[in-house]
Amino acid sequence: MSNLDGAAQVRALADEFLMNGVFSLERPVEYGSFSFVPITKGESTPDDVDYLNAAEALEKGDLVILEGGDQVETLIAKNNGDRPVLIEASEVLLADGSQDRIVLQSVILQPGEEQRIPVKCVHAPHPLRKGSTYRTIGASGKGLRKSIHRMKYQSIMTDVDHYIPESAVDQGEVWGEVGGYATAAGAKDGTKYTEALEKKQKEVTKAADQIRDQLPEHTCGVIVIKREDGIQAFELYRSSRAFEKRAGFIESLLMDDIVTDVFPLEGEAAYAMSIQLIYRLREITDKEVIVKDGSDNLHIGVDELVGEAIVGHNLDVPTPSILYCTLAVST
Repeated sequence: MSNLDGAAQVRALADEFLMNGVFSLERPVEYGSFSFVPITKGESTPDDVDYLNAAEALEKGDLVILEGGDQVETLIAKNNGDRPVLIEASEVLLADGSQDRIVLQSVILQPGEEQRIPVKCVHAPHPLRKGSTYRTIGASGKGLRKSIHRMKYQSIMTDVDHYIPESAVDQGEVWGEVGGYATAAGAKDGTKYTEALEKKQKEVTKAADQIRDQLPEHTCGVIVIKREDGIQAFELYRSSRAFEKRAGFIESLLMDDIVTDVFPLEGEAAYAMSIQLIYRLREITDKEVIVKDGSDNLHIGVDELVGEAIVGHNLDVPTPSILYCTLAVST
């Protein structure tokens, strides 16, 4: 795809809330200092793309992610299934005998397609083992996800023509996040982020499951609000099944920020704040959504939120639409 109008795509997504009734905001689910405003999706529309997310595709065996053995900043992904597969930005991948990685930019793989995906290392350097297969442990911690979004947006804003996600994200800053996180989590290996992440995930699994159990049917995303700090995240899939299978996203928020002795924002206030965000997206400008020519990835910076969306197509309907959007607070 070339010359994609990114701002128009984001505005069209907002219209699917405000005008077309495709997405709806529901009553907030409250936990600790957080309010999770569910996003639900009505019946499928003719231009919907049926796709799997990375966690489900790996579980089913439709997606294989391999160590190429020649570049630390890329892995090889192959879609062996019959539906498109979305590999999400900030997905944390690990394999036996090779370096653990984090995905830098969301990628859509068509059935039968193989391509390299941009990653950074979140594991102490050691020799790569070509052919090692990767599994996912879900979304990264909030801090690392926030840093990656911010670095990518700053880079593409500076020089869109030469933007490359592997160059935009500084490995040194990633190491800083990894080391600090592992130390704070009490991980045995201070250079292995995945060990710390899995430890922290287990600590909040019960709370995360309680939240998921309260989400309404057909939930396809959430707007996350913290009482004292406002909107913390926006996570939206066009497929409710893809959101259901999203591994570790709710945990990633709770394990770093949960405060149980502070009340969440009242339901009406949380809902109103979420609606304001949708209206803000409806007014987004070309300066706030940057797209590199030839790419399906939109890089978004709106107020305190930064992140990305990826656009896909239904081959039967030529109109493109946003398949996945993730935003996180940048400070």
